[in-house]
Amino acid sequence: MTVHQPIAQFQENVRPVSAPLRRNRGERTFDLHPAVHFMVIGTYVAFAAILCTAFMGKDLIVPAAIVFIGIASLFITPGLWARVNPDDGLRKQSWGEFLQEGVDCITGHLTAGQAMAQILVLPGLMVSLAMVFAVVKATL
Repeated sequence: MTVHQPIAQFQENVRPVSAPLRRNRGERTFDLHPAVHFMVIGTYVAFAAILCTAFMGKDLIVPAAIVFIGIASLFITPGLWARVNPDDGLRKQSWGEFLQEGVDCITGHLTAGQAMAQILVLPGLMVSLAMVFAVVKATL
């Protein structure tokens, strides 16, 4: 009895499962509710704000402004790009529907919690790292 299957046999057994298309709803450009994007923006701004608060000096005002402008540009540019996509006139998925239905991605269906965990783990770790740096600076 073998425990591991050959990759080819495994790939033959995998069948993609897709959720039924909801014809009464329009699709968003980036397929996620905007609140998720604002959560990511919030973590990036929190990361920069914590570090700026902990290490700010007269010499760091211009670099801090550049960092905040860079963070803003990382999210404003895709937001403007999303407006280029024409509106299909259908209503979009609400926050409650997102929480109930989740999201489909290339690897299969994810619940809303799984999707937010995948998206927010790295930014959350960045905020935690900034807090650690701030505590270390405050104690030394």
